[in-house]
Amino acid sequence: MDCWTVLQLADDADERTIKRTYARLLKSCRPDDDAEGFQRLREAYENALSEARWRADNEEVETVEAPIAEQDHGNLNELAELMDVRPLSPAPFETPVAQSAYDLAELMNISPLSPAAFEAPKPDPAHALLTGLNVHNLDERWAQAQQQGCEQAFQAGLLRHCFEAPGERSAIVGWAMQHLDWLTPWQQVTMTPWQHEALTGELLQEYRRTLQELLEQKAEREFVNQLTQYNSQPWLRVFDQQQQWQRIVLQLLHDTEWSVPLFERVCSAFGWDDQKGVYPEPAWMWRGLVSRCEQESFYTNLQDKAQDTRRTSADALAARLLLTPMTATQQMRIIDRFGENEWSACQQLGETLTWRYPQLIERLPQSDPFFWRKFVPRPIYTQVLIRLWAIFTLAVGLNLVRDNTEKLDVGVLLIFLVLGIVPAGIGFRITQMWALMSASFMVQDLWLSQYLIPKRLNPNQYWLVLRHGVPQLAMLLACALVLGVLGMVTYAGMLLINLLHKKRIGHMSHTFSHNYPWLNGLHWAFWSPLQAVFLVVMVAVIVAAQHYLPSVPWTHFDWPKR
Repeated sequence: MDCWTVLQLADDADERTIKRTYARLLKSCRPDDDAEGFQRLREAYENALSEARWRADNEEVETVEAPIAEQDHGNLNELAELMDVRPLSPAPFETPVAQSAYDLAELMNISPLSPAAFEAPKPDPAHALLTGLNVHNLDERWAQAQQQGCEQAFQAGLLRHCFEAPGERSAIVGWAMQHLDWLTPWQQVTMTPWQHEALTGELLQEYRRTLQELLEQKAEREFVNQLTQYNSQPWLRVFDQQQQWQRIVLQLLHDTEWSVPLFERVCSAFGWDDQKGVYPEPAWMWRGLVSRCEQESFYTNLQDKAQDTRRTSADALAARLLLTPMTATQQMRIIDRFGENEWSACQQLGETLTWRYPQLIERLPQSDPFFWRKFVPRPIYTQVLIRLWAIFTLAVGLNLVRDNTEKLDVGVLLIFLVLGIVPAGIGFRITQMWALMSASFMVQDLWLSQYLIPKRLNPNQYWLVLRHGVPQLAMLLACALVLGVLGMVTYAGMLLINLLHKKRIGHMSHTFSHNYPWLNGLHWAFWSPLQAVFLVVMVAVIVAAQHYLPSVPWTHFDWPKR
């Protein structure tokens, strides 16, 4: 089909009209939608444009040569008059140049020359090679361009084709980068800065997508091989492009998951070394990757310790307890072998995870890295003996006050201070025995405590229903036997205030606790202000009840007489 028919133009259209018409038709005939129609439109556009330019060039030559030809014809007539010959009359030649040549031939008595026929410009071989070009015939077309000696024109047309066919740009640039040294200082094709930036940016993003897919597939070996292949390309050895490529890889590692060996291989490929101060920008992103690498190394080391059952060191047992999913019974089997070193290792590991690697806590079977504290043995310290002595001494003293109101002296006071030691010692020993017994059913005790004690009152599961509840119930009954209902109310109130009110009167120094172990059990640092007020009020109530209502059994029990 004729090019003018395809463009819907007259055959004398100028270059501007052809371009405007081509731009209008291109909107309805895009290469992505109709490749064949676009190719036909492109060929018609180039042919029409070539013919219009040729016609414009010829018209310009004729316009310039016409005055020169008329002047030559006048000179020839003057020459004819001087030679006494017939002046020349212009013949109907097509061009003034041809007419002047004919007249000169007559004057010189030679046969006139006939005008030579116009020769059309030869077709551009590079244009023919670019027609129908695609990613599959690049090698063949380049070989033909080399044979025909149009390498430079072929590369220029190939560059235009990259922007006219965006879908094939990455493949064409990749081929040209390997075979024609594109994007390197040795390239022969001329690129504008924006063309160079567009091609490098698209190629780097294509590389990034490939590497990201490999990371998502957990194909780390293929990732390293592909990265090594990319780094060996000449165009990525240029400093600016190498810096841009390193930033892209750094961003990719920041946005994805990877293993420590892969990160080390990437650092080796780029020469990154934190100790030598060689690392990519931005620095904050690099610091984050180094921290992640240290975190992953730490977690991998913990996993190795936890999975190797042959290890029996304290840190290995602590790692196994925190990282291995187990039931409470299985945890107790491990904890039975724990000593002071193992509990210290658990404490250190919990603090490291909390303050240094908090992201790792999400991977643990337990959300609380200190969950093991509920299994820690709770020894009965001497403070318990001191408090028991204080309770029984107060109870005995109040009873002596009731029975010896008129004979109360220093001797009586010494008697009730001494009498409180015996029940306190017995209660302390019973409490120790109960602590050993309750350790055998720790799992069941934890289960009961979880469901019976509100989490607000027992956030760390320190208090246990059986281990602590039974001794407290025994003390409640003992107070009831000694001081009746008011004694039981006093002890229960003091206990509830201790659980519900967390504020304490003061702080006990470590030196005092170490130097006076027999006194720190009664130190005010363990007391709530409400406990002090409640105790004073209840003691006053008990004394008043004993004095004014001795017949009412509020402070004593009336045992049935036989």
